[in-house]
Amino acid sequence: MQFDNVVIIEDDYRNYYPLSISTPLSDVIIGGLRYYEHVVLWLMNLGYDANIYVVTRDYLARYWQGIADSILSRLNLRYSVRYVRSAEDVDGTTLLIHTSLIPQIDALNRLINNMEVGTEVRCGDRVLLGIVNDRIAGIKDVINNCDLPMASGVWSIIRWNTELLRSNSKYLIKVIGDKTLNSEISRNAVIDERAGDVIAINAAVEPLSYVKGPSLLGPGSRVLPHAYIREGTVLYMNNAVGGEVKNSIMDMHSLKEHFSYLGDSYVGRWVNIGAGSVTSNLKNTIGIIRYMGVDTGMIKLGSVIGDWVKVGINTSIMSGKYIGQGSSVVGLIRRDIPPFSMCINSECERFRVEKAVEVYRRFVELRRAKANENEVALIRAVYELSLHEPPP
Repeated sequence: MQFDNVVIIEDDYRNYYPLSISTPLSDVIIGGLRYYEHVVLWLMNLGYDANIYVVTRDYLARYWQGIADSILSRLNLRYSVRYVRSAEDVDGTTLLIHTSLIPQIDALNRLINNMEVGTEVRCGDRVLLGIVNDRIAGIKDVINNCDLPMASGVWSIIRWNTELLRSNSKYLIKVIGDKTLNSEISRNAVIDERAGDVIAINAAVEPLSYVKGPSLLGPGSRVLPHAYIREGTVLYMNNAVGGEVKNSIMDMHSLKEHFSYLGDSYVGRWVNIGAGSVTSNLKNTIGIIRYMGVDTGMIKLGSVIGDWVKVGINTSIMSGKYIGQGSSVVGLIRRDIPPFSMCINSECERFRVEKAVEVYRRFVELRRAKANENEVALIRAVYELSLHEPPP
């Protein structure tokens, strides 16, 4: 089945709070790549050259282009992604993918073999995938399949991260041609691939560190001496880590350079985690962890740390808690922290937006990079949104 377009549709974006207020769900990282990058890999595997559209919210469609880099674009792969408010004007045969569907390429291959124009894949009332054509009205056939890997909230990213990295890595390796591309791996480092591939793209693994697969070390990332990098670790781009990391994702330009623990967590862009800071990922009762009041069904779930956050030294974040965008925290964090808050323990004051922008510019300068004015505009938009749209 050949199609002209792929449209990625955000499902229940508020369940991905706070990540979703500053990142389209199409660009959330899971299994080593942004959601849409898995779709691109899949299309390349099929030999398709389709236009990709992301339907997202107005302010993200306006500011997002040019903010977040892509590993696949760094590899000089050719594809097109457009962020739009609506896909009503898309013509031709179109594949609709909802972000509730985990983009496991083997599962997508099985699905597409059983579909034709006018077919839709659902799990109950939840639409996952569909093929439509502007010249053929309506859905003619519905396939009900609840055995597919699915996401229902931000916790699902952590739940599926390691498995997706393990299953889709073969397609990424096929594209890049090698597991270690233009990377410097110290002879005194240990690379353990018994449980999965360790993929390093323009990255550095320094002496006396231990890296266990499946893991992905993206362009400009550094694993510092004596670090313990466990399964499911994703250093997406321009990250530096020391200490211990396990089943955790770090988006662009974020740092955890000192001895500390990051487990079963998600870290956004331009985040700094200070020395000695830890994320708890297990309750003392070994009970199920709730996220924003929702029973996740998981006994291991760490923290969700939004973009532009600064975590002070010796900070401890309790399991299943989030730190909202632009916040600065230190001490014992026992509750969810709203965006743009300055907190000692759980006592917080509101950050001013100009201060948040100033901190972003200072951190960019510290990283010897150039401030992105679209990112500055996004900070302002997210700040305004956070004043009027409470968490779910």
